[in-house]
Amino acid sequence: MTMPHSLTRTGLSGQVAEAVLDVADSPLDTSLATAVSDRLLHGIGVALTGTEFEAFAAGLRAVSSESGASTVLGRRNRLSPAAAAFVNAIAAHSCLQEDCGPGGYVEGSHPGTYIIPAALAAVDAAGVSGERFARGVIAGYEAVSILGEIVPGGLSARKYRPSGIMGPFGAATAAAYIFGADANQLATALSIASNSAAGSNQGFVSGTIEPLAHAGLGARNGLLAAKLAMAGAAASPNALEGPYGFFAVYAGEQPTVAGLGLRSEEPAITRLGSKKFAVCLQNQETLELAGELAPALSGATIRELVLSRPNTPANGTGSAGVGAEGPFETMLQRQMSARFTLAAALLGRPVTDPRYFNEAGADAQAADLAALVSLRQYEADAVDIVARLDDGRELRIAGRRPEILQPSSVRIDELFLERAGRVLNAELAERILCDIRSISSVPDAAAITNALRG
Repeated sequence: MTMPHSLTRTGLSGQVAEAVLDVADSPLDTSLATAVSDRLLHGIGVALTGTEFEAFAAGLRAVSSESGASTVLGRRNRLSPAAAAFVNAIAAHSCLQEDCGPGGYVEGSHPGTYIIPAALAAVDAAGVSGERFARGVIAGYEAVSILGEIVPGGLSARKYRPSGIMGPFGAATAAAYIFGADANQLATALSIASNSAAGSNQGFVSGTIEPLAHAGLGARNGLLAAKLAMAGAAASPNALEGPYGFFAVYAGEQPTVAGLGLRSEEPAITRLGSKKFAVCLQNQETLELAGELAPALSGATIRELVLSRPNTPANGTGSAGVGAEGPFETMLQRQMSARFTLAAALLGRPVTDPRYFNEAGADAQAADLAALVSLRQYEADAVDIVARLDDGRELRIAGRRPEILQPSSVRIDELFLERAGRVLNAELAERILCDIRSISSVPDAAAITNALRG
């Protein structure tokens, strides 16, 4: 006998589903439409660039036999929805230039890397309007924000990767909404998704594919959770908070849910930032300051560099790979390292372009300068960079630059045209941009996914 869907809504999954739908079904006013189009343009543009790297190629080889009708970014061949979501999500994470919340689980870590690919695959499978597509993306961001806010400390203490943990939840929510899920089905999708959340951080240390695959697995597994829910599968109503459920197993403690109904009036999708540099979130402000200091170092010989950073989600030094001393043998190792990225920025390298980090294994000057960096965490609020020169001078810059994570919509458009134009062509990029900026009036969202094939 099948368990009635109504039983699922008695648990935390049901509460989250109802909170998500309250936001996703709200009027799609100008500010919300701008926010979702900003997220889509940034996420898709970065993902198109990600198709140029080996992680995407490896993912594509792995699922090439899974043929179907879903779009693969920048490719004429199509794959099954699950396979397309998987490879597109790897591409979305391959540049390390994705969207970002404040850090950790809050706002879902890098939600665009798994929500947008799952939503694109769901669009191809369901045939829906641009507005339904947009609302599905809004729903996905809302789900991971709600869950991220109530995550207990035990989950972080056990060193799970936030993107790997949150990925199936966000992807399942976006896909289920696009498929037309009601609150009961959405709650079921969330409960099922909780069983595929996973991800460790060791891949950052070795600079290998696992962290990028977290987005791919999250998108793929979330899509399956949504399909199971729509197919009538039943799931535990207490899959999240039960004594043998997600939080008990993964965190060893229960979440704080008292404030679940007292959340911000602003939808989660409006609160995300976009990385300027193709590096770890924790290196973003450091590189902005380094770029400001670099002109004063022109022609000088650096004897020592001291980089001090506060222990905050945006600037900490403890995340896997951030404190690495080298050698920096892979693209991901270089992007994660506070030392290497600082050296590259001070040398004026194109650190906004992920292709530099892919080729920087030959940059011996940056590697040598990185070896001169002393990295420390301290109590002050500012990032502090001190350069001691051979001529006895000491140059210093200190401060914060959080505003770099909030580019204007105009800048997002410019970057999308540049990224999409390079992988597709200028005419297609312009057409996609126009459709996404007017997404609520696009009658068939497949017009967007078809164009993304190139």
